[in-house]
Amino acid sequence: MPSSKTCGCEKYKWLEDQRYQTILQSTRTIAYEYNPQTNKELVSPFIGKYIAGNYDGRLLSHVMLEDNVIHPDDLQLSLAYREKVALGTATHMTLRLRTPEGPYHWFKMSLCPYHDEDSFYYLGTITDIDTEIRHQEALRYHAEYDLATGIYNKATFYTATGNWMCSKPNIHRCLISFDIDRFKIINETLSLSEGDNVLRYIAGLLRDMTDPGETYARNNSDIFFVCLARPREEAVAFVRKLEQRLNQYPLDFQFVLSAGIVDLPRYNGEPVNILCDWAAMAQHTVKGSYINNHAFYENSMSDALNKEHYITKNMNMALKEQQFQIFLQPKYDMRTRTIVGAEALSRWIHPTDGIISPGEFIPLFERNGFILRLDEYIWELACQTLRRWLDEGLSLVPISVNVSRMHLHDSDLCNKLISLVKKYDLPPHCLDLEITESAYIDNPNMLYGIMDKLQEAGFLFSMDDFGSGYSSLNALKDIPVDVVKIDLNFLRKARRGTEIGRNILKGTIKMIQDIHLSVIAEGVETQDQAEFLLDVGCIHAQGYYYAKPMPVSDFEKLLC
Repeated sequence: MPSSKTCGCEKYKWLEDQRYQTILQSTRTIAYEYNPQTNKELVSPFIGKYIAGNYDGRLLSHVMLEDNVIHPDDLQLSLAYREKVALGTATHMTLRLRTPEGPYHWFKMSLCPYHDEDSFYYLGTITDIDTEIRHQEALRYHAEYDLATGIYNKATFYTATGNWMCSKPNIHRCLISFDIDRFKIINETLSLSEGDNVLRYIAGLLRDMTDPGETYARNNSDIFFVCLARPREEAVAFVRKLEQRLNQYPLDFQFVLSAGIVDLPRYNGEPVNILCDWAAMAQHTVKGSYINNHAFYENSMSDALNKEHYITKNMNMALKEQQFQIFLQPKYDMRTRTIVGAEALSRWIHPTDGIISPGEFIPLFERNGFILRLDEYIWELACQTLRRWLDEGLSLVPISVNVSRMHLHDSDLCNKLISLVKKYDLPPHCLDLEITESAYIDNPNMLYGIMDKLQEAGFLFSMDDFGSGYSSLNALKDIPVDVVKIDLNFLRKARRGTEIGRNILKGTIKMIQDIHLSVIAEGVETQDQAEFLLDVGCIHAQGYYYAKPMPVSDFEKLLC
């Protein structure tokens, strides 16, 4: 830096020196000097290469204001900067300035007072820090936002929602956790990119449907959080409207939401992350339900979650240690009271806890996907049992096994089943494949293709739980099924009387038989039900009236 005593143009020749230009190009820093006593300013002649504006002798501040160099959102900041300069103090600011090419860049402007024995003036710098700022913004964005959807991530949702609750504590709020039932199907049968498109569409709906101040985020996968400044009935209406609008997405897929809701006035003061856990608990209680797509959190749900955590923690070890066993429930010919088949049911025999109810672990396994491994394990045990019966000369009756809806999306399903019966040298019809009635409505074309291939290989199919509310008799003529299992539960639940229910059942059985399908009644619990079924022509049944599910060894005693 030259001495301030240097006179004339020599004093500022360094601003035009080639060496300075080299430094400027490498550091992108422009130097200038301002003398408040003379209101004169000296600026590097290279400034026009980096910052837009006509530098024709006007003060730098005037050029930037008059030539619209400063970003409109930063004008107030620049005015405050000028006020500090007038006070004679060192100051700096970071703002956006227009470049000669058009776009705005981030710059840092600094001004420092300088005194010598003769004069007082300011030395200033303008540094292009656009790369650094945008890098910082990118890091902050990655830390605060979900990259797939552009909305808050979980951590930012916790912070933003917590701050909102603290700043306005008297608002009635509801916190919602929701996801899409069977979202995995979109990723697996279409593509991951289509799945991402759906997630972005949901994010757009949340932007559109929420009010200022309300928060929302993507947690992970297809799980989202929303915190609304609305009472509980409006929160329910929000979920329903969201599902309705989501089904306008141009995809041949029935979108069904499962939502858990926490009514916050009941739980004020709880951390947001705990509230989200509670909403997720409530959500799990309606997952996969076709009746209700939402539930409100209750304190009793915490016990259920602890039980789920325990089961999840132990399920892999239980499979490895063969704690899962098959129990067989006999299927009878009611005319002769002879066994004509059996249904394989999984039972978890824990070494310390004893028998864990299937009602506790099956729904959880269906949600977390473990049901795939368990089903295939049960298939294997069933085939081992059938092979042993053949080897020991016991009566061979078919064993039916469950094929869950999730299996239908396994491209290797047919090969697995065909290879399994070949491994144990079994006739395929000995392993009866049961698919629940609801599976037939999810993706019928894909299901029918699988069934046709397996039937060609010799397998038989049973439709389980017919009468639970999904299929019609008209649809049965198109479904490649061999046996229809009628659920007698609806007789006990009939609101219009048992006699009307019996007439419906009688007509249903006759029509099924008229299209040449076999019928078996499940859930038979009384002698009256058994006699009625025989009277209307249904000869096969299973249920507690005849036998409960039992260990294989007990079942084998009945075969002898």
